[in-house]
Amino acid sequence: MPELGFFGASSVLTVAILGSNWRAQAPAADRLFKAVQDISTEGVVVYRAALDPAGQVADFEYRYANPAACAIMRRRSDDLAGAMFLERLPEARNHPQLFPRYVRVFETGKTSEAQYELGGRWFLSTVAKLGDGLVVTVRDVTAWRRADEAQKLLLAEMNHRVKNLLASVIAMVAQTERGASSVADFRDKLSARLHAFSRAHHLLSAGAWSEASVGDVVRSTLEPHLTAYEARFQIDGGALRVTSDTALALNMALHELATNAVKYGALAGPQGRIAIHWFSDRERPGLARLTWTESGGPAVSEPERIGFGTRMLSHAFGACGGDAEVRFPPEGAVCEMSFARVDAASVAAKSPD
Repeated sequence: MPELGFFGASSVLTVAILGSNWRAQAPAADRLFKAVQDISTEGVVVYRAALDPAGQVADFEYRYANPAACAIMRRRSDDLAGAMFLERLPEARNHPQLFPRYVRVFETGKTSEAQYELGGRWFLSTVAKLGDGLVVTVRDVTAWRRADEAQKLLLAEMNHRVKNLLASVIAMVAQTERGASSVADFRDKLSARLHAFSRAHHLLSAGAWSEASVGDVVRSTLEPHLTAYEARFQIDGGALRVTSDTALALNMALHELATNAVKYGALAGPQGRIAIHWFSDRERPGLARLTWTESGGPAVSEPERIGFGTRMLSHAFGACGGDAEVRFPPEGAVCEMSFARVDAASVAAKSPD
């Protein structure tokens, strides 16, 4: 493995001790150097330059490697003493941050710091000239790099979701405004839709925004109505899961259906019932179907104009290859939705999620 790393406080102390120790062979400095390096989390490697007859650097000979460096290189210190750098690590010859950089530092005396990848691992290193050779400090920063990359992906995903959220809210406001009969009506409708949206976001955040159970989406969206009319709902379905985008679309679709049911449908009268059932679509693998069936309420008829809810339902699941259809037979509204599911296996059980 490479001999890389970076200078920290212990590295500066290392160079100072090495300089004084090699010049004066001071026993106290030697003991201090060993104590510092035995507990250091930085790898430290000391080389002597091996010159060819023309005086050019041909290789570097290991003179010392502390325990941290040996752990990084997966070698024992006894195996390294007297070994040659390029013989142990041939790929270092053409790696721009290894042998060529070591030679440049030895010839110019200018310290060099770099971070780079080798063998699937990332390292941060500093190389400095020391007498007739070099001292190289090394730290494996692979975990830090991966955490940094994960954070960047998380921020990108968050930005994507914020943009989608704002776009949804803007569309919701515009559609609600067009269908509102007064300022108070606009306020009430928008507030209800935003609260439904908020419940969906709360549900998805608990699952790290990856996916959600259909049953959880149904119950979360209908929570205010279930509190008031629980006995009038029949809810059952298989243990199906959907992506976060599909969950949000389902949330808004169910909210619009429930709102319509309260105003004009099954929940507008004392005897109305709503049955909600979801299952795997055997005719279209990879899709789930959800049916919303109202009964026992006032007689309904086809609306004279297409409202926000109907328009939203017709487009909600198009992006995932699904669809939605709303019918208005006299006995009660019926909506059938198809949407992509996460589960690969068909689930026929009808027990609630």
